[in-house]
This record gives sequence, structure tokens and C-alpha cells, in this order.
Amino acid sequence: MSEVERFSKDVNENKEMLDAVKNIGNDMAKIVAYANSKGYNFTVADVDGKHGELSEKQLDKVAGGGAFMVSW
Repeated sequence: MSEVERFSKDVNENKEMLDAVKNIGNDMAKIVAYANSKGYNFTVADVDGKHGELSEKQLDKVAGGGAFMVSW
């Protein structure tokens, strides 16, 4: 499991993290900085799919334009 996938899974399972990501909004750099502050290790490029992390279909499922597979 990639770090982006691990973060996405953890956000879906942790209300505090979910609320934090929702409050950040659509600023991917801030979401990545938040994730890295919580011990994850990935970059905006990883999220943008430059390394095949997330497909366009997966991104379309996210509410509010975030880039994680979060079910909220």
C-alpha cells in the first residue's frame, strides 16, 4: 500500500483526521503538509498521479475537490 493510499484509508477511519482534511479544503499542498506532519511521507506529485497513485475516476469520487478517496 502506498503512503497516499495509507493516508486515505486512515482519513476514512479517523474522524479527527477527516475533519482536519475537510477544514483544509482544496489546497493540496496544505493537505500533503498535514499528512507529512502526521508521519506520512508523500508529495503533491504523488497525489497528482505522476507516480500512478490515484486515477481520475478516484479523484472524481471525492467531495469538495480534495484528492483523497475519502467517503464523507
